[in-house]
Amino acid sequence: MALTYKTITEVLDFGPHITKVILETGRPLTGAQLDPAQFEVYVKRTAKPGEEFTWPKFMGERPVDLMEGTRTIEALYVSDADGTPAADGSCITLCMVCSPMAGIGSIIQFDGNFNIFLDVHYTVTQTAPIETAGGTVTGLVFDVDGGNRILYCEDLQTGTFKHPDSDLLYAYYEPAHKAEEKLPLIIWLHGAGEGGHAPLIAVVANKVANLLSPELQAYFGGRAALLVPQAPTMWMDDGSGEYTQDGRSKYVDALDALIDAYMASRPWIDRSRVYIGGCSNGGFMTMKMLIHTPDRYAAAFPICEALRDDWITDEQIAAIAKKPIWLTHAATDDTVPPKTHVLPTYKRLKAAGGENVHLTYWDKVVDLSGKYNKPDGTPFEYYGHWSWIYMLNNDCKVDLDGQPVTIDGKPVTIVEWLAAQRNA
Repeated sequence: MALTYKTITEVLDFGPHITKVILETGRPLTGAQLDPAQFEVYVKRTAKPGEEFTWPKFMGERPVDLMEGTRTIEALYVSDADGTPAADGSCITLCMVCSPMAGIGSIIQFDGNFNIFLDVHYTVTQTAPIETAGGTVTGLVFDVDGGNRILYCEDLQTGTFKHPDSDLLYAYYEPAHKAEEKLPLIIWLHGAGEGGHAPLIAVVANKVANLLSPELQAYFGGRAALLVPQAPTMWMDDGSGEYTQDGRSKYVDALDALIDAYMASRPWIDRSRVYIGGCSNGGFMTMKMLIHTPDRYAAAFPICEALRDDWITDEQIAAIAKKPIWLTHAATDDTVPPKTHVLPTYKRLKAAGGENVHLTYWDKVVDLSGKYNKPDGTPFEYYGHWSWIYMLNNDCKVDLDGQPVTIDGKPVTIVEWLAAQRNA
């Protein structure tokens, strides 16, 4: 008899992966003796209608297990329907092995232009008996999809902003609050791969959802709102549909109007605590928006920012040098070379009086969690452009000179620093 399963997706450093599969057996499992060898997990991923997926040639040979295959169970336990351990529960939660070297667990895939959501279907087959206090359980097959929960994203909503230059979609999170409360707002601007027409992609393709985690929200008193606009193409589109050759973006006015309208309709937003940041294309746009409306933002956190230094005038540098800015980049980034982007811009900002301007400059981008290693046992190394992993994990702590960034003499992390900034 086919039974229902549910999945839990966690947004990891390398994207949104299904980390748990919850099997709903419909019977008590008290005393169940469980072992990973008792189940086989098969997954098939397909593009949704209208989003046909083809493997881009520039990404090399298509992996054999890209769209379907068998996944490995790391651990399992008796649980309730939400995956919470429960000795007398009727569900079994499978904890799945996830790795940056295997994409089979992901709910998205890059289609050559953008990351897109996939239809993901699991078939979990029992392969060995399970002994319980109530008897032996055999022959279970779970292949009825009961839904997927993406951690920290349950309360996200989406909207559309109309503008003559371009309509923009956006995702947003608003914490529960009293009418008289004033809450900070974080604005995240996505990279080129997160453009398109599915704003949730801009939250989960990178680990942006971590900004909603209890750990990072605690720096803001547990009450920070999040706004994530999405460009239909890429922020660096100069109006031709191609990447800008001179630093122009067709979206500056539309994005500025969206932010203005969003804040105007929400008087509970604390205008002295509006923060803006993003990665790559979004780092480019962070710099553009900071230059365009510097007085709006209490601080900015551009990551691997793609606004080339020779596209920024001395007047623009002078206009933003006194703003709190914390840049993040890696020396191995060959998509946005630091020598033509962040390094000269940082030096110009400091020379123009940027006392609260910082740059955490990484040698390379490696796993700091201890979970993922290369075959030789050393930490897994990500592509050098992915320095957003460090920022979104709150791992940035030092300036370009290697010294800790401090507030009143106390060393701080990048998110701790961000939350402390205020507009006068």
